[in-house]
Amino acid sequence: WLTPKRAASDVANVLGWIAQQYPRLPLPALIGWSRGGAISMLTAQQAPKKLSALVLFGFLFDPDFKFADTETVPEKPQRDPNTRENAASDFISPDVTSPAVVNAFVDQALKADPVHIDLKGDPEYTLLKPTKVTVPTLVLFGERDPGVVFDDAGKFFAKLGAVDRQMVVIPGGDHCSQLEDTHDKWIAAVVSFLNRPPLKR
Repeated sequence: WLTPKRAASDVANVLGWIAQQYPRLPLPALIGWSRGGAISMLTAQQAPKKLSALVLFGFLFDPDFKFADTETVPEKPQRDPNTRENAASDFISPDVTSPAVVNAFVDQALKADPVHIDLKGDPEYTLLKPTKVTVPTLVLFGERDPGVVFDDAGKFFAKLGAVDRQMVVIPGGDHCSQLEDTHDKWIAAVVSFLNRPPLKR
């Protein structure tokens, strides 16, 4: 089983390992996409000294929302096979996605993840509190991302504990903006945030 706490612990350990390998470089920046954004946010809350910045892409929520398990969790992991339909499910805007890109992504996704990861423990996401995120943070999402509600984005951004923060909307982008024709805008937003001038006093 993969639970939020276990996933966040794994990410924190990897961040620590990277810092040990490259002690002369700044601490790593952490980019989380979709559910990975939730894991990255939890990591930033629990181990803020292991990262220099946080990018939450395609993930935000109404701060008043309560996370809970939506269905009964089986006794044992199901290890269901991944499918082409599932692997392609995040590509929702044909105008910014060529079939070749989708097919290439699906082919690689099925090779990398032939079996669905079995998840449980979603109530652990109640630990997510925007006010507890204190590292520099970029909130990034596509204009057409069906999982993002603009009003929620404003509430979430306003609640962030990070004083150094930005929010960027990618015009025309959806949940896979980093892979589609919008990828240049996605890269530019991330690079611009990570290369922002330091505060000088």
